[in-house]
Amino acid sequence: MEVQERILQIEAEIESLEKIKEEKDKVWDYSKPIQEYWEYIKPESELAAKLNREKRMIMPYVLSDLPDYGQVMTLRQFIGSVESGGFIDYDGSGNYIINGKMTNIDIYPSDVKHKSIRKEFKKIIWFNR
Repeated sequence: MEVQERILQIEAEIESLEKIKEEKDKVWDYSKPIQEYWEYIKPESELAAKLNREKRMIMPYVLSDLPDYGQVMTLRQFIGSVESGGFIDYDGSGNYIINGKMTNIDIYPSDVKHKSIRKEFKKIIWFNR
């Protein structure tokens, strides 16, 4: 399967999962604890996250100038920070950098856990929330 074809398939699957979550939202009893809600939508949420990671691993990139905010670091520094507990997804996200330019491909701390790291990039720019 061609990359662009797979990306379109992933996007359609994610859209379908989002519709399922919307339908679940309509019937959810919001007087219940939030932890129960997270369990209720967990299958769709986890599958959507997995599909998003796959998409980021295969998508071609578009370059733009680095903004004058954000923290530039090596990919190795980022991975080390994540592994030592310095960054979690709640803290923010980054984008890969190549040739001094920022890509449109996001990177999240959870990508380290799932081994969804694009090794062709050696730097990232991190954006705190």
